[in-house]
Amino acid sequence: MDIYDRLGVRKVINAWGTITIVGGSLMPPEAFQAMAEAGRSYVDLHELNEKAGQYIARLLGVEAAHISSGAAGGMVLAAAACLTGTDMERICALPDTGDGANEIIVQRSKGHSYVYQAMRYTGARLVPVGCPQQMTLEDIEGGLSDKTAAIMLYLDIHRQPSIREVAPIARRAGVPIIVDAAAELPPRSNFCQPLADGADLVVFSGGKGIRGPQATGLILGRSDLIEACRLNASPYSAIGRPMKVGKEDIAALVAALEVFVSRDEAEETAEYKRRADQIVAMLDGVPGICARTLVDDPRARPVVPRVYVDLAADFSWTGRQVREALLAGDPPIAIGETESGVSVAVLLLDDEQQVRTVGARLREVLLSAQAQ
Repeated sequence: MDIYDRLGVRKVINAWGTITIVGGSLMPPEAFQAMAEAGRSYVDLHELNEKAGQYIARLLGVEAAHISSGAAGGMVLAAAACLTGTDMERICALPDTGDGANEIIVQRSKGHSYVYQAMRYTGARLVPVGCPQQMTLEDIEGGLSDKTAAIMLYLDIHRQPSIREVAPIARRAGVPIIVDAAAELPPRSNFCQPLADGADLVVFSGGKGIRGPQATGLILGRSDLIEACRLNASPYSAIGRPMKVGKEDIAALVAALEVFVSRDEAEETAEYKRRADQIVAMLDGVPGICARTLVDDPRARPVVPRVYVDLAADFSWTGRQVREALLAGDPPIAIGETESGVSVAVLLLDDEQQVRTVGARLREVLLSAQAQ
């Protein structure tokens, strides 16, 4: 009996993806070992933060790095860094920004965004431009003022200009670009490419594609801004103090990164495609559906092979009903819901048995729905 059994919590097969609500991902053994090693000794957290960041920067080939408490926590520190720089007086004053530049340009959202909420936590005033469907270079330029502290972009949104297009505008205005890339790994090229394109700070989740602790994030970028992130973070008495990252989590993320960068991405992609193709084959003959493998669907994050099952217009159930039936089963299986049906992410399935279980249960649920 493990801890989840003692708590009465059901263990879920994750065929949804690196989703926070089901735990992000599972750490490799090397990360568990590093976590246990770190938990046996006391260290100076200032030194650990600095040395871990320096090691990660060398490992990834970037200028500087800092470990945060998840990607959302990383966005807090990135925003704070752009508001304060390394000025300790301004750092200690947050969320009071005084008469300094405190505006961050963002794409207008049609609903609540916890990422935007995270940045407002610092005292930043967000300046929404464009519309939820599109943001143009003209929109960004129109939002600039002498109060602009940063421009924020998403790496995965195709309704806004690219980093490379925005960079000249940001440079002329003398403001940095913050990029939210939480779920953008793999591909591993995303560690460096956004920075090469002109981003100043790029924020990743540590507990998604990297497969580190879910409570970690990773900020990469300019050394002066990374230093500002560190000064705004715990163990300093600063805005990031409530978002503490423990020594065990820092050690585990370093180890997870070592494993992540050592793996062959082409081999991983081929294995994910094989798993997806296997599930598609297991759904062959189910009436009223169209199952297919998409290798590089730009709508999905991360961009890896996954299964899409489109339901016919007269199919008995909706994609949501299919998803809920799988989650209510034994074992519970979490999958994604799409506009036309459901999706199955295979990258986090533990082994061949889980691949077969997901395919068999999905087939069973789809046939059961058609029989009603």
